[in-house]
Amino acid sequence: MATTSSTTLAETDRGHRLSVTRLLVAGALTAAVVFVLCWVGTFVPFSSPTHAYLSLFTNADMSSGRALAEGTLWSLLFGALVSAAFALIYNATAPLGRR
Repeated sequence: MATTSSTTLAETDRGHRLSVTRLLVAGALTAAVVFVLCWVGTFVPFSSPTHAYLSLFTNADMSSGRALAEGTLWSLLFGALVSAAFALIYNATAPLGRR
């Protein structure tokens, strides 16, 4: 039995495009979650590698509330910037994926 699709040839020919806003939000939240998990890791005695990641985003004492607030904010901004740049570059290079 044949199935029909509402997609036209023009829609499938142009390739997949990423939503810049959606990727910006997803990247920002992911970076913030990773920072918070690493911050929680400072309370585990054998988790010293998390300190290097935390120091990327804050100079405060690693286990302080200030480090959590400051680092989470900077992680959000960094994640948003990196993911938005990725989405824009991915969409700009769409012609490379056409055959």
